[in-house]
Amino acid sequence: MDQSVHAGFGSAAACATRTSTRLFPKLPLALASALGLLVLFPPIAGQPRLVATFVGVALGLVVWTAWLHFSAKRSGRTLAVELARPLKSHYVQGCVQLSIYAYWGWYWPKVYDAAPLILGQMLFLFAFDGLLTLSRGRNWRLGLGPVPVIFSTNLFLWFKDDWFVFQFAMIASCALAKEFIRWERDGKNTHIFNPSAFGLSICSLILIATGTTHLTWGIEVANTLGWAPHMYVWIFVVGLIVQYLFSVTLMTLSAVAVLYVGNLIYTQTTGVYHFVDTNIPIAIFLGLHLLVTDPATSPKTTLGRVIFGGLYGGANFVLFSWLGHLGLPDFYDKLLPVPLLNLSVRALDAFARLDVVERFTRWEHRFQPRRSNLVYMGAWSALFGTMFATGFVEAPHPGGTVAFWRSAYEQGKPAAGRNWMKMVGSRADLGDPAACNQLGMIYLEGEIVPQNRGAAAHYFARACELGNPRGCENVARQFLTWGEAISPQVVQRAFDQLEQRPLPGQAARATTLVGRAYELGRGRPQDRGRAWACYAASARVGELDGAKGLVRLWLGGSPAGDELALAAPLLERAPDAESAYLLARQLRAGAGVPADEARARALIERACGLGVAEACAELTQSSTAAK
Repeated sequence: MDQSVHAGFGSAAACATRTSTRLFPKLPLALASALGLLVLFPPIAGQPRLVATFVGVALGLVVWTAWLHFSAKRSGRTLAVELARPLKSHYVQGCVQLSIYAYWGWYWPKVYDAAPLILGQMLFLFAFDGLLTLSRGRNWRLGLGPVPVIFSTNLFLWFKDDWFVFQFAMIASCALAKEFIRWERDGKNTHIFNPSAFGLSICSLILIATGTTHLTWGIEVANTLGWAPHMYVWIFVVGLIVQYLFSVTLMTLSAVAVLYVGNLIYTQTTGVYHFVDTNIPIAIFLGLHLLVTDPATSPKTTLGRVIFGGLYGGANFVLFSWLGHLGLPDFYDKLLPVPLLNLSVRALDAFARLDVVERFTRWEHRFQPRRSNLVYMGAWSALFGTMFATGFVEAPHPGGTVAFWRSAYEQGKPAAGRNWMKMVGSRADLGDPAACNQLGMIYLEGEIVPQNRGAAAHYFARACELGNPRGCENVARQFLTWGEAISPQVVQRAFDQLEQRPLPGQAARATTLVGRAYELGRGRPQDRGRAWACYAASARVGELDGAKGLVRLWLGGSPAGDELALAAPLLERAPDAESAYLLARQLRAGAGVPADEARARALIERACGLGVAEACAELTQSSTAAK
């Protein structure tokens, strides 16, 4: 919740104020200077694009201040700043949000590292909102309004350092929407949209449309909130403070109730889990406490609030599936619906006030609103307690394993392939080498998603870099088969690891690939002698590709050493056409095996029938010679 007021983020009209004409232009220049000085501190210092962003934004505020100052002098207007008494809604929300940052950052240190960036946004919004108010012909009301807006926004979305200018643009859109997008509600002119939710939603739509989510930390923010143990309990506890003081319990309660019932129905119907590895994602749980519960932009009637919260929960449920189905990041599910819900509040209140509806809700007028809210808080506490006690939240989730979703995919469960890939992808993003290799295989096989050999090469290279031998094998195999690799350095590293440090049980595969590289002179200098040694070593332990390699080298002119005898038993047991053809060549020449022309011809005919062009050519040549 980030309740704010008509005159800007500063204060309500009813609050006591003290007007000063001496603070302009000193105050905005001081804010701009403080913003500019942040470039001396990490993480801003030393990053040219981030430094340029902060300096450019600070200079923009200075130019705006100068324009207002000289324009006012020419027109004789007095530019005043009103120092407003801090609103409870602002400092309570700010403290609640700050407590979440403090707990979250203890387990994801990047939150603490971002403190100067958050401070910079706060300085900017104080100055931007004040200058916008003065530009609109009103006094600048200075309160704590920007604090919860900035905290709320950064709990859900950050831009990466090189693109941080868009973070300032998003913050500016919050202030502009509050200033310019307004309506008459209950006889008052007020803003329509929750400011932070509006900025987040507009930004989300642009990121989705342009496919540029990678410019943000949005996915990481949504995921790392759950790293702090018992974060659900912490959000629940601090949320009770907001619910008690501002009577917004019903919206949270109804949203969770819809999600709770929806999850139960989905799991009972499909046998899998809607939100993959949790029943209610932690970022959604945070959103239904602090993003959708702004009293200024939500219904004022009891029934309206129930419907409003329920619609938010339902929208999250539907959007999660819809975004995933379209291959879009599903963390946007909690950000997109809020402005649309804000637009519905007058209609929801009007519906709740209809005579036919009020007949069923008159009972609530018998109780004082404060007491009614305590009852709602009791119901919410009972629901959360039930979810906690039954493991619906906090407990290890069955869908939190790759094995669960792989099994579900093999059983043909709904969305199981996508969720399996998501689980593998999340582990790959955290640097799990086996997951990187598995994700590469998913892209290479093209069953769950369209085949993408470039993406496969990327993840194989990452797996190999992290020391996964299967990843190195796949780098080598993809390079030898299709000539595809991220870079020559990646290929070199893969072959170095395969040749120098093969692991037990994987030595045969690795040695065969190294042999192929020496045979072809790709990834290794061409050396048929070393290729022969590699193939012989793998054939000794039963590797079919090693046997094939030995026969290929012999056919290419290498001497038929004693190791060639290793090939025939392996080729005999293999069902594929290439093995049949190579064994036929051995039998025909008596190389490593006793000669057997009849058996050789039968194998050549079989290989030809299976599509081996060389076998067909030999048959044709034999028929021609016989004539």
